[in-house]
Amino acid sequence: MKTSSYGWAMKLSLLSISMLLTSYNAIAGALPALIKQFPEQSRTNVELLSTAPTCAMIVMIIVSGFLARTVSDRALVITGICIATVFGIIPFFLTSNFWLIMASRIGLGIGLGLINSLAVSLIGKYFSGEERATLMGFRSAFVALGQATLTLIAGLLLNLGWHGPFLLYVLAIPVLILFVSFVPKDPATPATPALSDTPQKQRVNAPILLITAFLFVTVTMYTGVTVRLSSIITTNAFGSMQQASTLLSVMIFCGMLMGFAFGRLHRILKGQTLTLGVLFLTVGCFLIFLAPNFPVLCLGALVSGLSYPTMIAYCFNKINEVCPPRSANLCTSVVLVGCNLSIFTAPYMLKLSSMLVSSESLQSPFLVYGILLTLIALVYGLWSARITKRRSTIPGDSAIPR
Repeated sequence: MKTSSYGWAMKLSLLSISMLLTSYNAIAGALPALIKQFPEQSRTNVELLSTAPTCAMIVMIIVSGFLARTVSDRALVITGICIATVFGIIPFFLTSNFWLIMASRIGLGIGLGLINSLAVSLIGKYFSGEERATLMGFRSAFVALGQATLTLIAGLLLNLGWHGPFLLYVLAIPVLILFVSFVPKDPATPATPALSDTPQKQRVNAPILLITAFLFVTVTMYTGVTVRLSSIITTNAFGSMQQASTLLSVMIFCGMLMGFAFGRLHRILKGQTLTLGVLFLTVGCFLIFLAPNFPVLCLGALVSGLSYPTMIAYCFNKINEVCPPRSANLCTSVVLVGCNLSIFTAPYMLKLSSMLVSSESLQSPFLVYGILLTLIALVYGLWSARITKRRSTIPGDSAIPR
């Protein structure tokens, strides 16, 4: 098998970009301190500080595709990291004004949005074949590793006060240095072009819209867990903000391990893999709603953490099976936009769910989430079982929905 001449320094430098992609959510553990710092703002507004960058990321994912026609990939990555670094650390050094902090978070999203799709496409640019597939798998692990590590560091920085977690974006500077030092401007040997790189008319069909709608709902609920968890811990005196941040990190690490185990799990459960992912989140939400103490809350958070990679991996794997011919790029972009939009709307969903049960309890939204997820798991599980039974009766076709 032919491999590239690039060493691990170059590969690690390229993969390190992916560690920054979910850094916008690293300040989730600091939300209780931010709520106290800005009592004039509603809880929903303050929680938006954790998810607002995704709004800008949605726009920049689209814009970066047009910019790439006239600006080099290397220049876009360097610009994106610089923008993310500057706007990410502004709240630590320069301001205590809530709306300036919100603006800086939008700026962070612009920077991260510029590098979001490039973190994937650059691997395809420099590598091919099995080497490219291996690095794509490593990239997913680096995303989870970055989210968990940065969340843990943000918790430690809380010792400096509510400004502290914003200092973590200084860590983007070493990533920039690595990228400039070890990633060449152009590949020594161009990788084999992907079929989807050929100009073609692409379209979106009903199954892709269903996947997008499903992920919009479920990712909104999962994000609600990460956004609200630290407030539940501190308000109920279950633990400190540092403990909340540590729990979020462990929760993400559990998800990373599930991501590594997904392939084997999928070979066993096939179409019911998604049902299991939804059930993980269902059980997690009910445990968080009922939690009388920190250990039970921890269990709910960790079970919820198993759900996200299971659902995401299954759905993104399914895209290539159900999308129209030669439309994988467009369909993937549509699903990505839906996921990012769901993250942005998570605080509003938390507020709406509390209104539905007429409760001010921070845990009340998770009763609504648990009930909705139970219905989703039941409907999809029965549908998948029906499709499996139907296909098993077709001569010569023993395939189970994947």
